[in-house]
Parts: sequence; structure tokens; C-alpha cells
Amino acid sequence: MMSRPEKTPKHPAVTLMVAIFQSDPSQSATDISPRVGLSVSRMARLFKREMGISIVDYRNDLKMKRFFRLVQNSHHRRPNLLLAALSAGYRSYGHFHRMFRSRWRVGPREFFARQARTSLTA
Repeated sequence: MMSRPEKTPKHPAVTLMVAIFQSDPSQSATDISPRVGLSVSRMARLFKREMGISIVDYRNDLKMKRFFRLVQNSHHRRPNLLLAALSAGYRSYGHFHRMFRSRWRVGPREFFARQARTSLTA
């Protein structure tokens, strides 16, 4: 899976944002703005400057990593992708599917079918 290098935030507000997003990546900047004590626009600028990535992209990366971890830890031959997507923090399967397709250029079922074929021939 493609992954961006992790940066360590220096600003206390960004450190708090990272902790909140890591515990629950379904939280939006609007949701956590009062807890951080900054406006959404100030949070977004500060986060991007410190982390080198937008809040939205950071949250999407966290959710995608969680999704893959859940699928890999599933004991089923065909894991429930809907349940994994919702558990990873996506609010709907449709949104998850769009994010997955935009990153991998195929849908999740096709992605895992290709991986299974590749592992059988390797």
C-alpha cells in the first residue's frame, strides 16, 4: 500500500489534532475545532504547514490504513468489505468505494481478486 512518511508535529494544536484523528479518523475538522481552540481555516493551514498534507488527505490515509488492517486481520476467506470500511471510519460504502477507486484505480473487490490471483501464481 502506498504510504506517506509520517511527520512528527511540533505545534501543540497539531499534536492534539493528530491524536484525535488517530483515535477516530471519522472526526472532521469542524468536529474537533472547538476542542483544539482554533478556527477550521486556521487549523487547516497549521496542519498542512506542520504535516505537509491536508487534514482531509491525512484522515483518508488513516482510514485506508485501518481498512487494510481490518481486512488483513479478518479470519474469513472473503472479508466483509462494508463492515471493514465502516469500522475504519468511512460513513458509507459509497464514499469508501470512491476513495478506494481514486487511489487504486479499481474497486476493492477487483483489487483483492487481483491480489489473490497474483499470490496464487507467485
